[in-house]
Amino acid sequence: MFPNPGQQAARRGAEQSARQASQDGMRAAQAGARRSHSRPGRGGGLLTFLLLVAVVVLVARDPELRASVLQFVHHVVNVVQNRTEGS
Repeated sequence: MFPNPGQQAARRGAEQSARQASQDGMRAAQAGARRSHSRPGRGGGLLTFLLLVAVVVLVARDPELRASVLQFVHHVVNVVQNRTEGS
């Protein structure tokens, strides 16, 4: 069965928006990193926050990526639980 052209267009638009948000976040993070050299200790938190926001936006907009990320998180949680139970 072929995908609906409207769905394909919406997906392409969502992917483009996610890429743009990620690029904007990276630019802002780079600008924050440049500014943090003059004020040590302040840029690290901002950089981390902006990267986290970019990742969340990207994951929230793509259902397949969201499913992959959730599966990975579940796997990591299971590995950590198994290691702590074995200790």
